[in-house]
Amino acid sequence: MSVRRVRLGAEARAALGRVAALRREPVWLVGGAIRDAALGRAAPDLDLAARDARGLAAKIAREFRGTLVTLDAEACVYRLVLPPARGRALRQIDAAEIQGRDIAEDLRRRDFTANAVALELPARLPASIAQGAFLDPRGGLADLARGVLRCEDGRLFEEDPLRLLRAFRLAAQTGLEPDAGTLALVRRHRRLISRPAGERVQAELLGLLSCSGAAARLRAMDDCGLLTALFEDLEPARRCAQDYYGPGGVLAHTLEVCARLEFLLDRFPKIYPDISRAFDEHLAARAAGGAPWRATLMLAALLHDVSKPETARTVDGRLRFFEHDTRGAERAAAILRRLRFSRERVDSVAAIVRQHLRPGHLASGGPVTEKAVYRFFRDLGDDAPGLLAVCWADHASYMPEPRLRRLLDAACGDPPRADLSRVRPPESKKTVVHLQLISRLLRRAFDRDRAPVPARLLDGKEVMKLLKIPPGPRVGDALERLREAQAEGAVRDRAQALAFVGRLRR
Repeated sequence: MSVRRVRLGAEARAALGRVAALRREPVWLVGGAIRDAALGRAAPDLDLAARDARGLAAKIAREFRGTLVTLDAEACVYRLVLPPARGRALRQIDAAEIQGRDIAEDLRRRDFTANAVALELPARLPASIAQGAFLDPRGGLADLARGVLRCEDGRLFEEDPLRLLRAFRLAAQTGLEPDAGTLALVRRHRRLISRPAGERVQAELLGLLSCSGAAARLRAMDDCGLLTALFEDLEPARRCAQDYYGPGGVLAHTLEVCARLEFLLDRFPKIYPDISRAFDEHLAARAAGGAPWRATLMLAALLHDVSKPETARTVDGRLRFFEHDTRGAERAAAILRRLRFSRERVDSVAAIVRQHLRPGHLASGGPVTEKAVYRFFRDLGDDAPGLLAVCWADHASYMPEPRLRRLLDAACGDPPRADLSRVRPPESKKTVVHLQLISRLLRRAFDRDRAPVPARLLDGKEVMKLLKIPPGPRVGDALERLREAQAEGAVRDRAQALAFVGRLRR
């Protein structure tokens, strides 16, 4: 297969035509837009290279009436953020100074051959552009045709070690596969990943973990040593509990949990059709214009057992990990703070790691009361649905995928349909019980008729007046007892709430 012609979308062509009209000097379309067009993908961003990139960026900003941002003053890289418009897919235009003597040298300095292709903008771009119109000194179009992501020279990783991680982010986003030579270079230079600023690493990680297929890329990163070069705290997990988890120990289990979380998120509409829309809306609200919240859940899955090695103890012949949840929350938060993640994402991951054993404890403790359900959602707040998704993946990881597929209706249906006496082996029966409880909690999280944390029927002032008490702990205790009574269905309206609190005086 070869890339004989490249088709750019009408919106991109119109924007590039307007850009070409602004300058007499050559302006080159480079990088991702050409790569994505050659792969048949829409290009939401355009990358340009030119002399006097700052002047070009200023002209583009006036022409498109967008917001101009300086990305790198030293390297002269600028971004125009386009104003929102109905039907517009194009989000931004980047303009960068040509690096080196000319565009050919600029392309030789770029990270991967797939990104080292350029097109000089003519006054008018045709819908279909012949391969010969492109400047392609490193054979990027041929690599794109083969589905290969290739870096030929380790010095490119030395110049910018972030490219080590970018290889896997681009692979996840485009479906291109790093070739054997590139993976060998990644392994050789993996230790350099500690050099880039945390903010840059964070951006690449969020891009990677937002993609379906990220779990396979995490495994590939581990195969060439990059995963634990980036997350050094995960390396001890490789040797921990191998007798229980098999080769790779806790780290192998962790990567399986990431794969199961991806399995759930990709199939959520089929597994939970009744709450899929509400779950998607919840994740979208948490993201609030940033990277998809899916990436946060993948981070939590990756770090959920980070402290198992340091807490491993053998008690009565059984391997135990006392307090690995609480200590793991602290360690996970420290890791993410070093990488400059937002406080909201750090706190959310820490909360999930801290509480990831809780649904399992509920499932193992006999019938789950409405009071216990209320307390779970009260304590977790907005993190509850994400926690339940990670816990689903954690428990599902103990079952081979073919068996999991067979038992999905039994474990996740509404209501669950299973004769548990017929589920074999016993470990699978235990997993089904845990997934049934998680499924029940997921549905309660989005129950429109009966919220798991009921709205307050009285406030603190009303409680103080009824009980004739001053501000203090007794007020909060009374309000909490009232909420628990509401959750259990013993109090349904304001009149019953007044009567309930009144009885607390006795």
